[in-house]
Amino acid sequence: MSLTLCGRAFKEVAPRRYVATVEASELRRAIEAVVEEEAYISSISAIDMPKEGKIELNYVFWSVKHRAAIVVKVAVDRSDPVVPSISDIIPGAVKGEMEAHDLMGVVFEGNRSLRRGFLASEDVVVRGVYPLKKDSGV
Repeated sequence: MSLTLCGRAFKEVAPRRYVATVEASELRRAIEAVVEEEAYISSISAIDMPKEGKIELNYVFWSVKHRAAIVVKVAVDRSDPVVPSISDIIPGAVKGEMEAHDLMGVVFEGNRSLRRGFLASEDVVVRGVYPLKKDSGV
């Protein structure tokens, strides 16, 4: 079974859990479509995938309308992890973006709140290390 939002099919991967993978250039449009479905952001997670050379971002929402979790996934290049910010669309996304930036090095273009030391300790920040990257040595 699938759910179609803004012309995009979200595949049901588990009961009441729908997932779509998008390109970084399509992220904001996909997020706007999810928000239109009476959905509220639950979390933004970043997953390090060094073998693939990617960092996967998962934007997890709860849709009141569909009584289901809706997940938008996007993979970015691990060596230059840049994606557009959604903080102007969803102000509650600021802290999730700050966390992914501080711990994994993801740059969210347009988020002026990004800084190191939000969660990472000062000694890690000074060394220029992103502690959740699998090869960080932390």
